[in-house]
Amino acid sequence: MSDQSEFLKAIIPNTYYFDQGAFDKENELIFQKCWYYVGISDDLSEHNDFITHEIGGKSVVIQNFKGEVKAFHNVCTHRFNKIQSERSGNGPLACPYHNWNYNKDGIPFGIPLKKEFQGLDKTTLSELCLPQFNVEICGKFVFVNVSNDAPPLLDYLGESAERLLEISKMLGRKAEHHQIVNKANWKIVIENTLEGYHISSVHPNTFFKQGFNLKSGVDFEVYNDHTAMTLHLAENAEKDKKRERFHKLLKDRPFQPDGFFHMVVFPNLSIGSLFGITAYIGSIKSLAANESVFDYDLYETNLGEGQLLGEAISEVVKFSSIEFTHTTLAEDREICENVQKGIEQSRSQKGVLSSSEIRIWQFQNAYMKYINQEYLNSKSNK
Repeated sequence: MSDQSEFLKAIIPNTYYFDQGAFDKENELIFQKCWYYVGISDDLSEHNDFITHEIGGKSVVIQNFKGEVKAFHNVCTHRFNKIQSERSGNGPLACPYHNWNYNKDGIPFGIPLKKEFQGLDKTTLSELCLPQFNVEICGKFVFVNVSNDAPPLLDYLGESAERLLEISKMLGRKAEHHQIVNKANWKIVIENTLEGYHISSVHPNTFFKQGFNLKSGVDFEVYNDHTAMTLHLAENAEKDKKRERFHKLLKDRPFQPDGFFHMVVFPNLSIGSLFGITAYIGSIKSLAANESVFDYDLYETNLGEGQLLGEAISEVVKFSSIEFTHTTLAEDREICENVQKGIEQSRSQKGVLSSSEIRIWQFQNAYMKYINQEYLNSKSNK
């Protein structure tokens, strides 16, 4: 940042939070250009395991072919039906319309009544292969780049890769999969996660009760386009005997942040963990200019070396964490949807940011870097 006045001002124009043109630009210049988080490798561990995603307007299937993970355009080249229609599952890469199957190179095979097609030889079948996309994995985090021209994943992640490797080692049982739809632009949803300034007023029954408030200390981590923070308990927070008991029972857990840890890998990966007891791993997806969905998996910690929690403590951890996360996200949804309405009425205004909202400033800079070359040029001329 070049000066204090620039820091205090939001960077993204308000119209970018509801304009259809901005939505179309984001699909092309951000979601298709960047490495996009799609899931955890545990869900792709067996032959024919698959997960699907919509990335920048493209349907993508990521599938395990006898241990080799590939990503393809999830649209049959015969009559353009979607091939895998479920969010995740296990099954061959076969179109349900006419049962065209595809191999690990995306080439169709086993075609019913193949002789009825004129000139459907080996060369033609290769020409009918599914477009393939780059897929790379960091720890257990799976990313896809549909433009196929992004830098190597580790270069893109930079120092944030170390955090992803650390979090990968803590993941135990999956407690639940959950989606929450927001009638709000995806950037509003992400920006809401990037600061703890709102927790006292918005989360009185969750974070505030845990001992987080406006007097909570916070540590920030910035890895170029990606950021993290650890929000600490306030100094005047009362001791929670239940929490202390959990800390003792789970003293060997691999990841032990001193408070609430949150991380965003641009553009869509959001990770949150309260003391490392559980962690949500989520993708914030843009559905329309004024609609998004937070799609996440909630994981328990393990006890080191992949050792799972005992069933009794697992049930307690799962119940309390699911309730906490659902309540928090429902409160956030109400705020985000109200912000969406307000920002649509405040087209020409720009918000202001405090030092506790520095991650919003970093996110908006990353966004504008991809979305607006003129903005990047103007920055370099200052």
